[in-house]
Amino acid sequence: MKYNCMELQVERKDNGKKLYLTKYESENSVREKNILLIHGLTYNQFVFDLKYKDYSLCEFLSKNEYHVWRLDIGGYGKSEKYEDGWKVTTENAAKDVIVAMEEICARQNVESIDLLGWSWGTMITAVAASWHPERVKKIIWLGPCFGGVLDPVKIEKPFLSLDDAYVNRIWQKKSELSGKEINFHTVEVGLQNMWMIFAYTQKGGNLRPAGGAKEIMEAGDRWLIDVEKIDSPVLIIAGDNDFYVNIERCYQAIEWLPRGSRMNHIPKAGHAMYLEKEHYKETREQMLDFLND
Repeated sequence: MKYNCMELQVERKDNGKKLYLTKYESENSVREKNILLIHGLTYNQFVFDLKYKDYSLCEFLSKNEYHVWRLDIGGYGKSEKYEDGWKVTTENAAKDVIVAMEEICARQNVESIDLLGWSWGTMITAVAASWHPERVKKIIWLGPCFGGVLDPVKIEKPFLSLDDAYVNRIWQKKSELSGKEINFHTVEVGLQNMWMIFAYTQKGGNLRPAGGAKEIMEAGDRWLIDVEKIDSPVLIIAGDNDFYVNIERCYQAIEWLPRGSRMNHIPKAGHAMYLEKEHYKETREQMLDFLND
């Protein structure tokens, strides 16, 4: 099947920042079916389209009728950078998402779309959805950042540097936190190599804005997502070997989320379950079943 990726630039009216938005489609894509994918704290939209075997989430969703939209949050990837990394907060990122949602709805002549957030992207989509519920059909949260996992660590610099141990943590189990060796029972070698290359070669090198990291790393036991402000049904997909996820809070969140929400707990899955060789197919099928229900 042939796929097409259109590159767009949208602009925030409040601060003039330019944002990089892409539209991914195939001959199967249907105008009314649109989903916006939001990346996590360390990466950009490349995480959803790794051209390795059949791992591209963009390809999977587009061949199953979706127009797949991806946004580089301001300060990341090809979106305009910030001189002050503290400004790249969850709320600021949610404003980026609102701009993207309005652009998509206008281009596709639709009233609302679906959202998918991974990692920090779950916090961002939660805020955006609470501000403009009329623009949101359903929400998927992969590895949601509810808090209650990490001991508080003070973030003192506005930009953070990447290192291999930190980048590889998404593949590691909770008992393997050093990151010095990769658990290749979890991820294929070729996919992990591709991930590392993209992580370090995106525009901006190995520096990332610290606004979102400050919120997450200093939170301690505080809830990072106000689930009671969400009006749309949510699918939570989480694993119990995820370094960043409190699985008990995922079950608590489902009790407070709207009718039609679901919790899919994948035993032994980590933070990037949608790319783990034992779990990526199951994760995708769960997404599609939820979206099409």
